[in-house]
Amino acid sequence: MTCGNCGAAATQGPDGSWTCSNQCGWSSTAPGPALTPEITTTRCRGCDAEIHGLNGRYACGLCGWSNHWDEGHQPLPAAGNPPRGTNSLH
Repeated sequence: MTCGNCGAAATQGPDGSWTCSNQCGWSSTAPGPALTPEITTTRCRGCDAEIHGLNGRYACGLCGWSNHWDEGHQPLPAAGNPPRGTNSLH
């Protein structure tokens, strides 16, 4: 989770509240709504095939090309803080 004010990382307290680690004063009692992934389409930069991805992140199954993770349309979720309702294997 990131701070809703300055964009810095936020830490979760034992009560479920979130506080800015940059100490800008922001806090929240619940994370914001989960962003629904969008299926996006583009041309592969390696072989020009039509490929599909999630939120602007692509990998081509024909030639192995993939774009850099920061080219996506939305920020990636923070490590260790999966959105509520997300399935995870332990």
